[in-house]
Amino acid sequence: MDVKTAIESRRSIRKYKPDAVSEELVKELLEAARLAPSGTNHQPWRFIVIRDRSVKEKIQAAAFDQEYLSQAPVLLVCCADLSTYGKDTRKRVEELIAVGAMDPASLDTYPGLNKPKDAEALKGYIPHAMLNVALAMENISLRATSLGLGTCIVQLMKAKKIAEVLALPDNLIITALMPVGYPEQSPAPRPRLALEEIIYQVI
Repeated sequence: MDVKTAIESRRSIRKYKPDAVSEELVKELLEAARLAPSGTNHQPWRFIVIRDRSVKEKIQAAAFDQEYLSQAPVLLVCCADLSTYGKDTRKRVEELIAVGAMDPASLDTYPGLNKPKDAEALKGYIPHAMLNVALAMENISLRATSLGLGTCIVQLMKAKKIAEVLALPDNLIITALMPVGYPEQSPAPRPRLALEEIIYQVI
């Protein structure tokens, strides 16, 4: 399936067949996520792969009882790891310089590169980190579509409660949930704004 077809075919799936999703296919999805772009190549995405029904049900209870979260054979909890912004930035800049993606002068001009970042300072990176995780999740969605799998990006949840269920450390911020499985439905395309409605300005 080419990229254009995957984009046009992708749907948010909320009904799943009970058929198991193999470990090999899950690795294919996570490999797609691994190859996503991210700011300064921080790659802050971290994924928790849940197959255990009882754990999925606890998460469902903390996500306004959306039943398909436990119905899907696999549930991905997609997180942003803030610690990458506190310890890996210089390393990432150096890597990008080494492959020619950034100029060596970046080590002198990159904002805050040598400034220590405590837990409070790292909170300022939450929007940036979550955006990068979202890019990886879109890669998962499109790769899943190409493999005949369905997904849904779910943010209707109580993230702090789910973090408690999973005993996550403070540096992992839940961005969204993503059920994965074989679709039990074939939804029609959702309404989309016309192209001229989304182009705000051409200068």
